[in-house]
Amino acid sequence: MERRQKRQRATIAGPMQIAAAAGLNRWSRGITGNASKPDRSGPHRGRLMMMLLWIILSSSLCLMVDGQMKIPPETVQQWAVTFGKEMAALSTRYSGAKLLQKKYKDIEGVVKIEEVDGEELVKKFAEEMEHMLGRKMKSVKRLAESAEDADLYHDYNETLEFDYYNSMLINAVDEDGNPLPLGGEFPLEENEHFNKLPVNTQLSNIQVPTNVYNKDTDILNGAYMSEALNDVFIDNFQKDPTLTWQYFGSATGFFRLYPGIQWTPDENGVVTFDCRNRNWYIQAATSPKDVVIVVDVSGSMKGLRLTIAKHTINTILDTLGENDFVNIIAYSDYVRYVEPCFKGTLHFKLLVEGLHVKGEGKVKKAMKESFKILNEASAMGQGSLCNQAIMLITDGAMEDFQDVFEEFNWPERRLSHGILLGVVGTDVPLRELMKLAPRYKLGIHGYAYLITNNGYILSHPDLRPLLRTAMVKGETGALSLDVRTSVDKGRRVMFLKNDYFYTIINETPFSMGIVLTRGHGQYIFIGNVSVEEGLHDLMAPDLTIANEWTYCETDIDPAHRKLTQLQAVVLYLTGKEPDLDCDVELLRQTLFDAVVTAPMEAYWTALMLNTSGMDEGVETAFLGTRSGLMRFQRYTGIEKRVAKSFLTSSDKENLFTLDHFPVWYRRAAEYPAGQFLYYMPRQETRGRGHTFNNYTHTHTHTHTHSCPFLFTPL
Repeated sequence: MERRQKRQRATIAGPMQIAAAAGLNRWSRGITGNASKPDRSGPHRGRLMMMLLWIILSSSLCLMVDGQMKIPPETVQQWAVTFGKEMAALSTRYSGAKLLQKKYKDIEGVVKIEEVDGEELVKKFAEEMEHMLGRKMKSVKRLAESAEDADLYHDYNETLEFDYYNSMLINAVDEDGNPLPLGGEFPLEENEHFNKLPVNTQLSNIQVPTNVYNKDTDILNGAYMSEALNDVFIDNFQKDPTLTWQYFGSATGFFRLYPGIQWTPDENGVVTFDCRNRNWYIQAATSPKDVVIVVDVSGSMKGLRLTIAKHTINTILDTLGENDFVNIIAYSDYVRYVEPCFKGTLHFKLLVEGLHVKGEGKVKKAMKESFKILNEASAMGQGSLCNQAIMLITDGAMEDFQDVFEEFNWPERRLSHGILLGVVGTDVPLRELMKLAPRYKLGIHGYAYLITNNGYILSHPDLRPLLRTAMVKGETGALSLDVRTSVDKGRRVMFLKNDYFYTIINETPFSMGIVLTRGHGQYIFIGNVSVEEGLHDLMAPDLTIANEWTYCETDIDPAHRKLTQLQAVVLYLTGKEPDLDCDVELLRQTLFDAVVTAPMEAYWTALMLNTSGMDEGVETAFLGTRSGLMRFQRYTGIEKRVAKSFLTSSDKENLFTLDHFPVWYRRAAEYPAGQFLYYMPRQETRGRGHTFNNYTHTHTHTHTHSCPFLFTPL
């Protein structure tokens, strides 16, 4: 009897996004005439310039199978081969990879390849950071001196009445329309330099916490005294337009801020901000310091006196913080260090317990030695680079050491009545500091990082810098390591060979390191085109540049602060803004890339206008270069695109930013030559439906490989 078979229907369907790219990343050093050292980049040999080209496709697949039918493996294999060929053909056509390869091949002879000198590069970056931080420190010193002078010449007045601008009350009126006390008219204007906040760059104003009476006598005297800082704030900003917020936090509780702003309370009308409770205030008020403890171990200190001295030393050690530096000198007939090399507070305490007394106390030698090591630390940029102190523990000095103080101490140092007035400061955004290590000079996987002289991380992409000990000591050096790293939020792993270079930033407690990856980070190419030709192609509608990079400095002149980087570059190159401070090397690379990639606009447009029509589901084609330049063509409108946020301002992972190259660029850079690489984007990039992208790059041979998303370096 014939069995009736129940037929089943299985459907696999859904939008599928593919990004395809093709490129060229092999430059013959023999052709360019720059052969010198053998290439150490292993499988990336000769890969000196990176160009990535994508095309996004979307499609659906419906598969009908019989519930009990066995499909031969050969059939599945044939499907896979056919599917792969079709995808490769689509990728090749809509990316325009062959055209772009030819354009780069045509100009190989005029491109110059240079090897990056990591040691020189890190020193250059460190010098630029030193100069930048030096300008900020000069501004703060001017504020500190002005505050001390103002307090020195201010006579405290118990009955003082003074109307200052209270940032909570400015521009506010009572029921009758009259300005509130301590308020009044205070013009505010939105300013790009200060996070687009409404500010007054001609005046500072004062914030007082809700729990502090804003007309307290101490507040009024402090506000009156600190009015002298207004002119210094303005003068500092004029001398260094890159300065951001400047401020004076008073020990009495008020906070003077420049430029002045409107302070907004919480929903209960309360302002809990108290500058005295902020970390920057606490650290500055307690001040990182270099401390030399000088202890008398002469014969007169025997017995209870030595016991008290040891207890005093241990108590001092317990009060020191993580940013403090300390050493102990014991003296009698001669001077000796309790421990020449610091090995921890506990170790110090054990050595202190072993002190014994003998001989006659020669305090003058000990004081000279103390001043000597403090001055050497300051001159060499070591220690806290802040306050210094000598603490003398003795039962009485047998000789006068006044002349030592006259020789070594700061004779012009002024103290305002011997009390803490407060803390002055200015903000230095770490982001602005890291801009001095341009991304394009570090390469695709390269990065810069900073640590302090006590080993704390200021900036590092993985928060785990190597070479910490050497950098804490302020050394300069280099190291090569094979490393495993990840991209795409840890979803993908890459194996790289990195070169590490590090050095100290003079006059600061910081050290800097940079990482260059063998291959793409090891070399940089220099192309040259005329400004006229490059400018024409740079203004094409399909072209953008990395707006977070600094092609031209737009933060110096207030008139430039609303410009995008592309607008600033065009104004500079056309001669309309010749005073703009621009990175000439980066502009040269960008113009070169604009010219070489210009034919892609016409190619992509021709595909769209083709009367035979486009293949269903092709969404976007785009390319990127090491100079931060991107070109892209949207083949479909936003309403039909699956990857709606892809390559938009919200899609940071796929754009050139201050922190990284696009994720597709980084992955393609390390992929074998000439292969298509498929990549499944993150959920927030995909939008609705299921998508994947593919990309590829080529050297001198081409074949395809399928896995989600496709990139290619050229």
